[in-house]
Amino acid sequence: MQGKNRSRRGTGHLYQKDDRWYGQWYVRGTRIKRSLGPVRQPGAADGLTKRQAQARMVEAMTETNSAPAPVTERLTVEEVGKRRIRELARRGRKHDTTLANYESEIRCHFAPHFGHAPITDVSEDDVAGFLDRCLIDLSVKTVRNLYVHLNAIFEFAIRKRWCQANPCRLVDKPASVADDDTEIRFLDQAELDALLAGPAPRRHSKRTLERAARARVLRDHERLQWKEIGEALECSSATAIYLYRATAEKAADDDLWRVDLAMYLTAAMTGLRQGELLALRWRDVDWPARKIRVSGGMRNGKRRTLKSATSSRAVPMADRVGGALDRLFQASAYQSDDDLVFGHPHTGRPLDRSQVSKRFKRALERAGVREVRFHDLRHYADGGVMRPAGLFGLGRALAVVILSA
Repeated sequence: MQGKNRSRRGTGHLYQKDDRWYGQWYVRGTRIKRSLGPVRQPGAADGLTKRQAQARMVEAMTETNSAPAPVTERLTVEEVGKRRIRELARRGRKHDTTLANYESEIRCHFAPHFGHAPITDVSEDDVAGFLDRCLIDLSVKTVRNLYVHLNAIFEFAIRKRWCQANPCRLVDKPASVADDDTEIRFLDQAELDALLAGPAPRRHSKRTLERAARARVLRDHERLQWKEIGEALECSSATAIYLYRATAEKAADDDLWRVDLAMYLTAAMTGLRQGELLALRWRDVDWPARKIRVSGGMRNGKRRTLKSATSSRAVPMADRVGGALDRLFQASAYQSDDDLVFGHPHTGRPLDRSQVSKRFKRALERAGVREVRFHDLRHYADGGVMRPAGLFGLGRALAVVILSA
C-alpha cells in the first residue's frame, strides 16, 4: 500500500533542500535529479511556490521523457551490419544465401561508401547520394534491395541505442521499373512437351563403343558383377553400368539426359527451386503419400538445411512426376535412402549448378523452344491452369486429387 506522503509512480518526487526546490524522477530506469529554483519565502516576491515548482518539474519530466536515448557506442554502418548478421545467426537463422548476400552487400557497397564514419553521422543526403551512385552501375531491383538492407541496419542500430534516427525513412525507395527481363516467364504445355521430347545431346566416341562392347561381354558371357567389370575396365561400378548400356544408337549422354529430363518435369510440376531439386534424396520421395518433402537445398556442392524449421514443406507429386521418378530410380545405380535423386548418374555426387543451367539452355535450343531460365520452370502454366505450387491454398489432399485427375 502506498505511503501517505509518497507520490504516485510516474509523477516524480518534489522536495526542498537548502532553500531550493528539487525534482527527482526516472527515465528508462535511470534516476534524474534536477534543481528547479529557489523556494519562495513568506512575504517575498521572488522564488517558486510549491505549485509553481510542481509545474516546472512536470515540464522537465516531459522534456527528458521525449528525448532520444543516449548513444552507447560509436559504430560504423559496416560494424552495425555485421553485428546484425551475428544476431540473426544467434536467433536461429542459418548461414544461407540471404546472410551471404548481406555480407556481400556490406563488403562491396556499404563499407566502401560510408567508410569509417560513425553511423550517427550518416545523414539523409548521405543515403540519397549512396542510392544515386548505385543506380549508375546497378539495376533498380538491386538498389531497392540495398535500400531495404540499409534501412534494416539503421532500425537495428536504433534498437541497440547506437544511433537515434534512421535517415532512410526520409529517403524514398527507388521506384520499381517495369522491365521485360524481370517479367515472369514460363513454358506453356506445348513447349514443355517439346523440351521433354527433345533429342539427347551427342553420340559415343569409337573408344567408348569399344569399351562398351567389352563390358557387355564381361556381363552377359562371363557373368561378372559390376564391381568386377569396373576393375577390369579400370572404372567405377556406375561407369561400368553406363558402358554396358552404351550403343552406337544411343546418345552418349543418355544417363545424364535421363536425370535432366526427370528434373525438368519435376521442377515444372512441383515448383521446387533448382537448389532444392539438387538436394533431394530418395528418402524425401514419399511414394505412399504421393508427396515430395523438401528439407534442404544445395549450395556450392554442399547440402544445407533450410532457413528455419517452418521452411520445410511437402509438395504434391502428380502421377506423371511419380512415374518419371520411379523410372529414374529403377535405372539408377544409387538407390539408398541417402542417395541423391538428381545426382550424377556415374558418381552419385551433386550435379554442378552452372552445368545444369548450360545443359538446360542447349536442350531448349535442340527442342526449338524459346530461351527461358531454369528458374522459370517454376512458373510453368498449362493453358492457365495452376501449377502444383499454386494449389497449396486448396489444401494438400485436394491438390493431389486435382493433379491426379
